[in-house]
Amino acid sequence: MAKNGQAKVLSNDELQCVLDEIENHRYPEKNALLIQISFKLGLRAQEMALLRIREVATLGAQFASGYEIKDVLVLPKSFTKGARAVAANGNKENTRTSVRFTIAEFDRLVAKIGRDARAGKSLDASEYYPEQKKPGGLTRELPMADASLLDAIARYLDVRMANQKRLKPNDPLLLSQKGGFYSPNTLQDHVATMLRQWSGIERASSHSGRRTLATKLIHDEGEHLKTVQKILGHKSAATTTIYQDVTEEQVEKVLKNVGKSYRK
Repeated sequence: MAKNGQAKVLSNDELQCVLDEIENHRYPEKNALLIQISFKLGLRAQEMALLRIREVATLGAQFASGYEIKDVLVLPKSFTKGARAVAANGNKENTRTSVRFTIAEFDRLVAKIGRDARAGKSLDASEYYPEQKKPGGLTRELPMADASLLDAIARYLDVRMANQKRLKPNDPLLLSQKGGFYSPNTLQDHVATMLRQWSGIERASSHSGRRTLATKLIHDEGEHLKTVQKILGHKSAATTTIYQDVTEEQVEKVLKNVGKSYRK
């Protein structure tokens, strides 16, 4: 069963309730697409925030609608967990803003700085930074075959085409209210607002879509753990096993059945 603090897994009825409620608020096309991507592809908030139009569609005057939806969403490893996300404005400079040491590393560093200072060496702080680790994310290829997801993409892109003179492949897919990329934190808050405040679903969060998808694949569809691992982009299958927890619905069913057995 879900541990305390874990995002709620939504039922089909609850998901439809969210989609219905979205239509009563501003920007229904964008918000419906956001929910579809979360629940049908299982993307993290950071990954959704960084999506560009080029990830889901090819733009061009040769297409009747001005675009053609892709068969597969290729999520760059720079977007995924474990990788340092590029800045939303497209700046790919990997500027360090913090460093981290273990106690042993810090002791060795202080000793080295002391030796260099005593030797009269000119001290440059950047020379003492720890070696920068390479991004640890994984590129994911996610086929876009779900009809509702494809309809949501087309509906939203049609609105974008009508409202903007010219779209560019690197434009953000999901526009924030300021007209740019969402920050991951802002996107998390927005999804939580749609699920909790608008739809009244307690304990739901931006992780609910990802957790709902994984739970359905494992418990309802009986998919192999390796398949779910690939979809979610987990490096280790051990991480994916957390979604094998017994669901609240299964516990409810068992307790209901045992209750009936007392009346036999």
